[in-house]
Amino acid sequence: METNMLTKEKIVQLLQSDDRAVARALVVLTARQTTDEQASEQTRYLNGRGYRPCHARMGASMSKFFERNGYLSPKQIAYWRAKDKTGSMRIGIYAGQLLEEAQIKAAKKAAAAVAPLPGLTGSAFRLPPAADVPSDAPSELGRDYGNDMEHRMILAEQLGDVLDSDDPSIIDPIANEISEIDAFWAKIRQQRG
Repeated sequence: METNMLTKEKIVQLLQSDDRAVARALVVLTARQTTDEQASEQTRYLNGRGYRPCHARMGASMSKFFERNGYLSPKQIAYWRAKDKTGSMRIGIYAGQLLEEAQIKAAKKAAAAVAPLPGLTGSAFRLPPAADVPSDAPSELGRDYGNDMEHRMILAEQLGDVLDSDDPSIIDPIANEISEIDAFWAKIRQQRG
């Protein structure tokens, strides 16, 4: 078992000590609200996603402030760190949702990690030069496994860098190119296996 595994308690500790973690938590919680809740800065559905009704307007407003300015004021941070009657921080009640989002993000990063295909290594699996490829074969067969894997590693690193954006127009083209490389070499492995 991994020793640095994230837990609700570790998230609460991070929220207690890191101002930026509080601000990022607000961005995550706002993103979990439905589109109409985000537009109205209210909680309309009791779906366990985003803010409680009493925090929706303040949370959405501060989230927008942080995204626009890159910081929250000490007073804004203090509001979210204030303790309720049970002794828990206001922001701490959302630790479960924040853990869920962190796990989703970690799973996306793990899926993007470079994993070599079994049985395909280096020059032992280099395809023949174009002159040796049958004329009815697709032109893609002139591809080199090493070059494709190097390109895939670069793409995976780029994907890891942009996962925070949650913007499909940025993420999808990179993920699709990785998938295409994987599918191509899986097909070749299957044909030769």
